Amino acid sequence: MTLPPREREVLAAMAEGRTNIGIAAALGISEGAAEKHISNVFAKLELPDSESDHRRVLAVLAYLGGDA
Repeated sequence: MTLPPREREVLAAMAEGRTNIGIAAALGISEGAAEKHISNVFAKLELPDSESDHRRVLAVLAYLGGDA
């Protein structure tokens, strides 16, 4: 699974434990854009919609376990 560069940056920021606001600030994008990229990452990694705080961790693990 290959993610585009921006989504890899978002995933890296998620791995650092940044919030959506923190991701947006770090990457110089709007919070809405950060949320869209996060949703794209979850969808591409086939993680179901959930309010779980662990979903970000699962995304990082799924990506690292795949063909990065």
